[in-house]
Amino acid sequence: MNPFRVVIAGRPNVGKSALFNRLLRQRRSLVHGLPGMTRDTIEVEAPLSDGRTYRLLDTGGFDPEGREEIPAAVREKAVAAIRQADLILLVMDASAGVLPGDRQAARAAREAGVETLVVANKVDRREGSEGEPEAWALGFPEVFGVSAEHGIGVDELLDAIAVRVPPEAGDAKEEDLPREIALAVVGRPNVGKSSLVNALLGEERAIVSEVAGTTRDSADVSLTRDGRVYRLVDTAGIRRKARTERGPEVLSVVQARKRIEECDVALLVLDASEGPTAQDASVASYAHEEGKGIVIVANKWDLASEEGPEASKRFEAQVRERLPFASYAEMLRASARTGRGVRRVLTAAARAADNRRRRISTGELNRVLGRALRDAPPQTIRGMRLRVYYVAQTAVSPPTFTLVCNREEELHFSESRRIENIVRRAADFTGSPLRVSVRGRSTGKGRSRKSRARISR
Repeated sequence: MNPFRVVIAGRPNVGKSALFNRLLRQRRSLVHGLPGMTRDTIEVEAPLSDGRTYRLLDTGGFDPEGREEIPAAVREKAVAAIRQADLILLVMDASAGVLPGDRQAARAAREAGVETLVVANKVDRREGSEGEPEAWALGFPEVFGVSAEHGIGVDELLDAIAVRVPPEAGDAKEEDLPREIALAVVGRPNVGKSSLVNALLGEERAIVSEVAGTTRDSADVSLTRDGRVYRLVDTAGIRRKARTERGPEVLSVVQARKRIEECDVALLVLDASEGPTAQDASVASYAHEEGKGIVIVANKWDLASEEGPEASKRFEAQVRERLPFASYAEMLRASARTGRGVRRVLTAAARAADNRRRRISTGELNRVLGRALRDAPPQTIRGMRLRVYYVAQTAVSPPTFTLVCNREEELHFSESRRIENIVRRAADFTGSPLRVSVRGRSTGKGRSRKSRARISR
């Protein structure tokens, strides 16, 4: 059964994203005083108090007067979401009264033939309280006065949503559902992240423009391919801090980094026509330090200055030199514009996600590492040699391997790399970082403390 879809719509800056966050009970959508913060449609699963769920969509501001490329594209995406809705929450600013933009959004809802509830927001203000009755002029049978910022009236609105959501919504048992793989599409501005998302989906879901910074918020969309469920997160471009403007752009970068923390695999998009940059390495390091899987997608390969096997090898050598810490990441050449190489992206992402959860038995680990660590005992950062009693995998996501030794000291980075290379030869960990830690063997006098895990480089 298709999920029940509730779409939040309305003109810019009426509080749609604030209402979205309030209904979701978390700060997911960016909220800022600047109109037009939300551009792409954001879709998430939202809970009801009885355990049922529905799909909640936050749309960009419906600006009927906007003739420029981006406002027009935002309006088109909002209208498309309205047409596919089961219920529309038409938000208006009660403190401003009914404006032409509100009437245009109401007309779009009526033309879609979808049940609509009017949400008169900002009734916590005196002007809003006085202006709430004007909301009836939009011509719909139900009006809810709320303050999304302070939660006033939101419970009544949630009750109205709940009575319309089918009783069986969200009843599927978790164990019956395929495990979702969260993919954060990350990179510098204007490298083609949104174009790649659209190419993977086979539809123009994300707004694409040559204007850097078109994507401001992180937009989620799910798709199923070859029996696997993926959640694609199109994030804002991450620039150097010195080049990041104050206000909305800073919020966008913070949100992008937060979505990296929540993902399973980061799809790092590079511009093949420009080659790898220091900022590409900086973005990749966010995912690496968080222990996320990484797949490198060299986009715009059709625009690369050179083609052929030798050019491809040179480009990959440049990437590996810029990103030495991510040598485990698979690199793909692709063109979101032509579709070349795009089908391989999800396959590589699934492999990285699976490898990030891979386990090796203690017996196999000690068979693989035992002799190597006896013949050449690992060295600490102080130059001391450790006696290794045994090795065990103590975690996944990312895979973490703990050496139980005669004492607890941090390994020299070259030793961590040596151990990582041995483990990688024994099992497929393509796309996943590995962590190596040291723990002193427990004695009768008390338990040892575990050393701080250090990411192998």
